[in-house]
Amino acid sequence: MLKFGSGYSGNVNSAAAMREAVLQADADQATVLIIHTTVGHNFGPMLAAASETCPHTAIVGCTGSGVIYSHGVSETMRALAVMSIAGPEVAVIFRDGLTRSNGRGLVAEAAQELQGKLDGINVILLYTPGLDVTCDEVLAGIESVFGREVPIVGGLAADNAKVKSSFQFYGQSVTEHGLLLVGLADPGLELLSMASHGSRPVGEPFVVTAAEGSQVQQLDGLPAWPKVMQRLGLPAETSPVQAIPLAALGIEIDSAARDDYNNSHIMRAALQTDGTGGFYLNSRVRVGTKLFLMHRDEEKIFAGVTQMMSRMATMVDGREVVAVFQADCLARGRQSLDRVSKDEIIAKLQRPLIGDREVPWLGLYGYGEFCPLMGRNSLHTFTSALFPLVRQPAI
Repeated sequence: MLKFGSGYSGNVNSAAAMREAVLQADADQATVLIIHTTVGHNFGPMLAAASETCPHTAIVGCTGSGVIYSHGVSETMRALAVMSIAGPEVAVIFRDGLTRSNGRGLVAEAAQELQGKLDGINVILLYTPGLDVTCDEVLAGIESVFGREVPIVGGLAADNAKVKSSFQFYGQSVTEHGLLLVGLADPGLELLSMASHGSRPVGEPFVVTAAEGSQVQQLDGLPAWPKVMQRLGLPAETSPVQAIPLAALGIEIDSAARDDYNNSHIMRAALQTDGTGGFYLNSRVRVGTKLFLMHRDEEKIFAGVTQMMSRMATMVDGREVVAVFQADCLARGRQSLDRVSKDEIIAKLQRPLIGDREVPWLGLYGYGEFCPLMGRNSLHTFTSALFPLVRQPAI
């Protein structure tokens, strides 16, 4: 039976912060230690301290623009949170070299190795780079091995919203193109999952008229990025990071999924331009796709979180919440231009689920979120995505 622990430290000394967080998580005998950290920490001393404190533990993790922990959130330059997982029903696979073009093959190979290490996997935690990745191809690679029935949750790593790099950890190694798969195979646990963004479409959609993979080349027959900037009244040379969250894009979803999602569109973020007038999303886009400009609606954001937690309480149905993983878009933190209180959103997520109890909790502000939607593993952006693990009733 898997056991979980979590810890947090705001100590600016990277080694001391890791030792403090590991102590809180009771992680010295853990099988796996997952690290979320902001980019200001010194990764070498941080990872060395983790290895010294947990010498028999698989140490993995990634960076984000902020970390979420039990009863709080921090977006300081040196914030660190961890989750320990102890027991035989967990396995880790890490691969380096993930890019936009090789996702399906590389990930399928990693998934096969994960399946060979551990029987009965019923939950997969997934963390990828925030940039230069085609996430639907990553999901397809995992599903080619495990099928669509195994839920995949997690997030895309990030930096401090500079959109320059993101980092992943494996042991003492640090990379910018790493893939992390954590498989859980505890038959007594059930994963619950839900996500909500709270933005609404505005105006007529753009139509993708030229695209290749995740690259949107033209909208309505014109260079894609200048077309979006023209609609927003911004200079064509405005960078994606300067336009967040004004340049959020939405794709309509099936009507059957809308009540479950609290929204009619699933969102995508243009994080990088290609230098020729196009831009990249983190998933493939096909010619003919309609892309709507999406505007954040604060009232809808808070209402969506409240509705999500009401449904989550019904899903928990009195069972014990043993651990919670979370992935939020960095635009829901301080990158939201102070129009939304990140602390209030986090409180609305945590209090209904755990109250004042010390339940292990680990979350990340990143460049995207993996969360099932209507039973299909999916990529989201601009959402709060929540993944509680509940203990099944004893038979």
